[in-house]
Order: sequence, then C-alpha cells, then structure tokens
Amino acid sequence: MKKKFFKVLFLICVGLVFLTGCGENSGSKKDGKPIVYTSFFPIYDMVSTVAGDKLDVRSFMPLDKEAHLWEPSAKDMKDLDGADLFIINGANMETWIDSIKENLPNLDILTLSDSVKLISHSGAAEPGDFQYMARLDLKPASYTMEFGHTHEHKLRGVFFKDDGSDLKALSAKAHELMKNEPKNIKAMSTFDVEDGALYEFEMQHNDNVITFNIKDGGKWIFASDRVSSDYLPYVLVSENGQALAKENRLDVLFEESKSKTKVYDPHSWISLRNAKHYFEAIQNKLSEKYPENEKYFKENASKAIARLDELEKTYKEKFRDVKNRDFVIVHGSFAYVARDFDLIQHPLQELTSLESPSLNAVKTAIDFAKKKNITTVFYEYGHSSKEAQALAEEIGGKISPLASMEFVNDKEEKSHMGYIDLMEMNMKNLYDSFVN
Repeated sequence: MKKKFFKVLFLICVGLVFLTGCGENSGSKKDGKPIVYTSFFPIYDMVSTVAGDKLDVRSFMPLDKEAHLWEPSAKDMKDLDGADLFIINGANMETWIDSIKENLPNLDILTLSDSVKLISHSGAAEPGDFQYMARLDLKPASYTMEFGHTHEHKLRGVFFKDDGSDLKALSAKAHELMKNEPKNIKAMSTFDVEDGALYEFEMQHNDNVITFNIKDGGKWIFASDRVSSDYLPYVLVSENGQALAKENRLDVLFEESKSKTKVYDPHSWISLRNAKHYFEAIQNKLSEKYPENEKYFKENASKAIARLDELEKTYKEKFRDVKNRDFVIVHGSFAYVARDFDLIQHPLQELTSLESPSLNAVKTAIDFAKKKNITTVFYEYGHSSKEAQALAEEIGGKISPLASMEFVNDKEEKSHMGYIDLMEMNMKNLYDSFVN
C-alpha cells in the first residue's frame, strides 16, 4: 500500500513538473545537435566515442553517483523527455527503467545487454514456495541476518516454532505460510520475530545487517525463498557473533536453488568481448537514427573495436600460460572477465560467509588465499581499500584496484581515463597479480 502511494505521488510530481515547465528545459538541443542520453559512465563514454562531435551526448544520472543508489527526480524525467534516444546497459542495472518507460512511453530506448550473452542465476522461489529450510536452536536473545553485496532487492522468509513434525509436515506448513502477505523489514533494522509470520527483508547494494529478537526460546524453523549464494549471500548469526551453523545450532532440512525465474549479473559491460557488441549496437542504432553520419559513426566504432580486439588478443595469449587462475576481490563484479579469460573470481564475502560476511571474519579467506598461493587482493577502484588491505596484510600480500566504472570519482575524472583505458588497467592488474 505504501509503495503504491509513493508511486502515485511520484507520478503527480512528474506531471506537475511537465505542466509548470516553461521555456527551454535542460534537455533541449544544444547547437542544433540531437540529444542522446545515456544511463551511467561506461555507457556514456562508449556512446560519446562513437557519436564524436555529431551528437549532444549526456549522462542521465550524475557521473559521480553510484548507479545502485541513485533514483531519478521529476526534473530528471523532464530533461529526459527532450532526448531523441536513451541508451542503457539493462540486465537490471538501471532499476528505475520501468518508471521511465511508464512516464515516457514514446522515448526510444536502446538496451545494450540485449546484444550479449548474460550470466544468469536462479531467481527467487514462486510465492508459496521456498528454496531453503533449516531448524534453528534459539535462546531468548538478539540474532542477526547478515547479507553481502547483492543486486537483488528483497528476500522473503518465515519463522515458525518446530512442533516435532516430520519433514513432510514441516514443508507443508512452510508452503502455506509462504503464501501469506509479508511484513516489510527495512535494511539495517531490528524486529521481534512472530511465530508463523512471513517477512520481506529489504536488501541494499552493499553489506546489510538485520537484527531479529527471539522472545520464546527453543527449536524454530526458518524457510526462505532463496538459497544463500554469491549473488545474494546471507548467514544467520548467533548472539555470540558466530554463524549458527558453526555453533551446530542450525540444521539444514532442505536446500535447492531451482526457480522458474532467472536473474542476471548486471555487470555485463565489464567484458572486452561484450564491449565489442556494445559498440556495434551503438553504431547501428545511431546510424539508423542519423543516417547522414553513418560513415562517421562506423569509423569511430571500428577504431574502438580494433583497440578492444588487440587487448583481448594480447591477454588471451598472456593468460594462456598462467597456471593459477584464482583471484580474490572484495565485491564480485568481474564474473564476465573471469568467464572470457577462463579465470575464477572469489568475492571476499563468499569466502567469509561460511562464518559471517562481517569483514572481521577473514580466517576462511586467509586459509583459502594461502592454499591457492594468492598474493594480491583486489578492491574497487575509487572505493576504500580498507577491506582488501586487512586481508593482504594477513597473507603478506598486496592490494590492487579493479575498476567497475559504476561511477566516476575525482581520481578517474582527473586522469581522463575512458572505458577502454580503464579496461586496459583492469587486464594489466589482473595479469600482474598472477605473474608477480
């Protein structure tokens, strides 16, 4: 009900901005050039490379804002209404795109991820179904659900008292309870568990902790619509700060990540192979809309694709002789690079989630890094390196940046590095970690 209210309020605000606007808005043409909007930095840079000086290319969201956290305002919508074309990544990267389509139904939108093969994961179970069920031994105390880096928005789960029934009866009860209307639980909040209540836990892009209070101790059943995975990692943590599983207070009764729906890894631009398809799709679309500049667009796209071809060829040859293909990164944004070059990405949250996704729980990661002879820990270029540094010091290693380009910080802006430059930096840093 609350979501519906805010959606109506948002539509009213958009309408008022459109009705009260007068004169030229900031979406009007500059120097007579057609306006093309892009969603965020890597898409903006690619389109600018192909368009050159023939089009007025703009970024819809501020380049220094995180794509996962930013939401468009009514003024942003008005500006976008003046565009000839809107080019986005897709694959659920721009979570606000449905509201754009609803408010600007005539806007021409190009979705670049439609041109590539996406990495997919199993989605949530259907309403009334669950993918995970466990028996918990809980005392009257406060516990936490700790979540790692994710692009999902919610997880549904139910707690109910264990009456000693067999697995079939417990499953039947979980199915019935999972059909109920869920109670919303905000990220980073605290709530009291009610026997048989279904909850919808809100996610946030980075680490999230939700505290739940148990008033009546004993055996409980917890069922959820997701199995913990590197796409949505979570763990139930005891009042002692340890995972319930580690204290032998959690017994998994059912675990199966099957679903009729798929979710996609949205970081599809972080791939030399995919980027070539992106440039081709951009060139085709711009040539279709502005045929008088077709030759110009093709020349610019061809130069970019040639650079990417050379990079891909160079690193295909370099990685061919690399024996150890594992690398550790704070957040798992590089699955497409790993796929393209037959590498194995290990997000730090995945390595620590057996105990707790808390950054203090690094013992598992330390043991893993030593076993795999990993001496470099990667962090997000432009973000804090604190988490990576903590692990690197424990293993006697070093840290190195990888750029996901989800936003542009001051360092990147001053360096004037574009998409291909940053991808070249990524490939070099990855390769150096294997040979040095």
